[in-house]
Amino acid sequence: MKRLLCLALATVMPASGAAAGTLQSRAPDLAAKFESFTLVLGPTRRLAYGTHNGTVLLKQTQNGVLVETQKRYLWSPVIEMMAADLDGDGQDEIVGFTQNARLFVLRGTDLQDVWNTPERRYTSIKAVTVGDVDGDGRKDIVVVADDALRIYAGMQDVVVWQSTEKYEDTEICIGDVDGDGKAEIVLNLSGKVLDGAFREVEWRYDSGFGAEMDLFDIDGDGKLEILGLGSDGLLRIFDVDERRVKTD
Repeated sequence: MKRLLCLALATVMPASGAAAGTLQSRAPDLAAKFESFTLVLGPTRRLAYGTHNGTVLLKQTQNGVLVETQKRYLWSPVIEMMAADLDGDGQDEIVGFTQNARLFVLRGTDLQDVWNTPERRYTSIKAVTVGDVDGDGRKDIVVVADDALRIYAGMQDVVVWQSTEKYEDTEICIGDVDGDGKAEIVLNLSGKVLDGAFREVEWRYDSGFGAEMDLFDIDGDGKLEILGLGSDGLLRIFDVDERRVKTD
């Protein structure tokens, strides 16, 4: 996700000034060259990049120079990937999906498989995200695959829940958007806000939240708002607890 570039630049820089300068000067070039990328946190900070031909590269700074430490070929371009500590050991795993609709989880240190779905299980994956949807302290993987919303146990190829109705959303966010202390699942095109634990619809904005979407406490009230960029190019802010588009 290229919108994470600023986050990567702000947080990945090592203590050394020379190393920081190297990474800062190279990161925009790398972001332009590669299709998807994510910051991988752990005892050593790394950047993972995916190319148009299905190669994933792992890079880190060594002696002030940004170097490639691992390479992995996934046989299909990576559409999206993100890093998250799925097992709570302090080291991020890498979660993503490929153009040929394979969902994967890789180790963040050497790009080896934690698990991945076999070929032809799915014909289409449109969105994926990671978060603790049910409040049990463990991160789940939420994905729109073959027009169904599915929740995977983070470190296992196990679907713990899937929807019976159709979903075609292209972005998913997880967060407490109504201030009740519990996570919600937010879907961009359908405009639905689902209770994370029971997957019941808490609110629906019929026009949808936008082609692109994120969560942020824009007014500092301690509650996350939904930020949606529509196909008309307008940015809208949705206040879920008040069930309205925010205008003030």
